[in-house]
Amino acid sequence: MPSTQASAAPVWCGNWLSEPSLASNISVVPGTTANVGGSTYIRVNQGTYGGKWYAWAKMYNYGMDLVSLIWVNQSDKAIYACGSRDGESEWSQDYTAGVDDAHAYKVQAKYKHSNVAYGPAVVWR
Repeated sequence: MPSTQASAAPVWCGNWLSEPSLASNISVVPGTTANVGGSTYIRVNQGTYGGKWYAWAKMYNYGMDLVSLIWVNQSDKAIYACGSRDGESEWSQDYTAGVDDAHAYKVQAKYKHSNVAYGPAVVWR
């Protein structure tokens, strides 16, 4: 089912963690993995960096498809999207920037194939 609400979310990645591979204790956020066709799947990963928790969306076994992190802000309860690690786009071809726990309190991933966005792919976590 194509996404409506989440794809309209404003882009906000902040300057939190542009390279999530620098995080330690990396694991999947339970309940966020979604198969999106063949061997391709998306999920939200979590880890710590500089003593803070971060979450980011990642796509595995991908081709030309895109992934985005959808998150709910702690302070204004608004939904935001984070894609490219430079914070300029809603989408990334591999993994997104990380959003910290001081800002995000709910996270999920979404997926884009042939210019059609699907998602939210999983329930809020």
